[in-house]
Amino acid sequence: MVQADVRRQEREQQLIKVALELFATVGYENTKISDIVAQANVSQGTFYWYFKSKEAIALKMLEDGRKNILEAIAIGYRKSKASVQESVVSSSHLFVHIFRFAEENSYLMHILLKGIHSQPLLQQKVDEIKADMEAAFANNIRRAKELGMLNQPIEPKMQAVFIMSLLEGVLSRWLFNERSENHPFADKSLQELIEETVHFEFFGIFGV
Repeated sequence: MVQADVRRQEREQQLIKVALELFATVGYENTKISDIVAQANVSQGTFYWYFKSKEAIALKMLEDGRKNILEAIAIGYRKSKASVQESVVSSSHLFVHIFRFAEENSYLMHILLKGIHSQPLLQQKVDEIKADMEAAFANNIRRAKELGMLNQPIEPKMQAVFIMSLLEGVLSRWLFNERSENHPFADKSLQELIEETVHFEFFGIFGV
């Protein structure tokens, strides 16, 4: 890749990073293109070189996030049969990738988890990303079923809904809720939180 292409990609990512932060902290409606270029320290003409509108940059950041999240979920797709313990370890590895991504992209997760309900097109994109995540989880479960790794009949699509609900709930509380000394997450490391989430996914409340 030539130096000019590298610079273009870096500038595009800079604009996306600034826009993401503003959309998440002050809101999409309250963010102007002039705010984005001021914080990015570029001209308004530079912005329009990369993006036709504020909506265009929002759609681009959502699509980039979608690709990265689906790549993380695909880690859980089994190529060969595994034991329950091996599956727990594999799921833990998958959740580490998702939680690390969420930690490093908290502004994007803010938008995905809380939505942009004032903008139908952008909210539709958010909903599509969540549907794609559910489908990816269902694909992992369907593959485990094909390999004979599941001891009871299950419906992959329904199980994927449960996993997404668990993931959205834990991520929202971990990323956005203030934690008092009595908060369940207060004394948990990220690894401990992931391990407990995965354990609940596999064994539930009663451990069976």
